[in-house]
Amino acid sequence: MTFTGDSRAKILILTAFLVSVGLIFVFSAGSMQALRIGRGELFFFTKQLLSVFAGLAMMYMAYRIPIRTWRKFVPVLYFLTLVLLIAVFFFRPINGSHRWIIMPGINLQPSELAKFTTVLYLAHYLDKKHDKMGDFSRGFLPASILLGIMGALILLEPDYGTTMLIIAVSFGMFFVGGASLKHMFGVIGFIAPIIGAGLMVGYRKGRILSFINPWEDRYGTGYQLIQSLTAVGSGGVFGKGIGNSSQKLHFLPEAHTDFIFAIITEETGMFGGFVILAAVLALFVIGVRVAMKHTDLFAKLLTFGLAFCLLVQAFFHMSVVTGLLPTKGIGLPFVSYGGSNMLFSLFMTGVLIRSAEEAE
Repeated sequence: MTFTGDSRAKILILTAFLVSVGLIFVFSAGSMQALRIGRGELFFFTKQLLSVFAGLAMMYMAYRIPIRTWRKFVPVLYFLTLVLLIAVFFFRPINGSHRWIIMPGINLQPSELAKFTTVLYLAHYLDKKHDKMGDFSRGFLPASILLGIMGALILLEPDYGTTMLIIAVSFGMFFVGGASLKHMFGVIGFIAPIIGAGLMVGYRKGRILSFINPWEDRYGTGYQLIQSLTAVGSGGVFGKGIGNSSQKLHFLPEAHTDFIFAIITEETGMFGGFVILAAVLALFVIGVRVAMKHTDLFAKLLTFGLAFCLLVQAFFHMSVVTGLLPTKGIGLPFVSYGGSNMLFSLFMTGVLIRSAEEAE
C-alpha cells in the first residue's frame, strides 16, 4: 500500500492516533474492570489488541476493493445483514439485550455491519434514483421501508443507540442525496411517536427521567451519568494524569466501553478531550473533501456516508458522557473496547482510504 496521496496519509495517521489512544485508555480503565471480574489486568487490553490486528486486516481487505465494485454487493450485504439481525434472537441475551451472535472466542454484533450496509445501500439507491428523489412513492418511500426493516430489528434487540445512529446517518445521506425535506420531516413525524413511546417504557423511562434530573435518583437510574459527569469535571484543564482516574475504580460502570471518553477527560482534562474531538472532526472533514473530489455520485455518497457515520457515532458517545443525550450504550469509534466496533470502524476506514486514492 502506497500513500502518495495527502488525504490517504491523513486518514491513516488520524486513525492510528485514535486507535493508539484507545489502547492506552482501554488498558487504563479496563485493568480495574478485569480485576473486578477475576481476570488479569491485561485481559481487556489483550482482547482489544487482537481486535485491532483483525481490524487492520479488514481495513486492508476493504482498501483492495475498488469503490465501484461495492455496488455488486448491495443485495447480498442487505440480505446478510437482515439474516444476522434476526439470528441474534436465537442466542442468549447479554445484559438483557439480544445484540450478539455468540461464537467461541468472539461475540459478533450485527448492528455494526448494519451501519455499513445502510451507507452502502443508500449510496447505491440515491445514485440510481437520483432523478426520482423528489417523488415520495417512487423515490423516498422504497428506501425508507427497506432501511426501516433493519432499524426495526435493531430496535427490537433492543438497541436504541444504534437505531438512532442509523436514522441520523440515513437522513444525513437523504439530505445530501437530494431528498425532499418535506418527505424527510413527514417520516420523522411518523416514527418519532413510535420511538418516543418505546423510550417511556421500563428501564428506558428511568434513563430519560434521570437524564432530565440525574440527582433525583442518584444511586439508581442517575448513578452512571453522575459518575460520568464527576469524571469529566474532576479532570479540569489538563487532567489528573494517565492512569490516575479515580472513577475507574469501580465507580463508573462500563468505563472502558460506553464511557471511555469520561476516563479520557478525567485523566487528560479538557485539553485531551478537545484533541480527541479535533481528531474525529478532522477525519470527517477529510472524508467530505475526498467525497467532493469524486465526479461519480455513488463514490461521493459512499465516502460522505462513511465519514458521517463515524462522526455521528463519536458525537453520540461524547454527548452521552457529558449529559447532552440520555444514557445509551454506544462506543467511541476506534477508542472504546469492543471487537465488532473496532473491526467495522477500521473496515470503513479502509474504504475511505481507497476512496481517497481513487479521488486523487
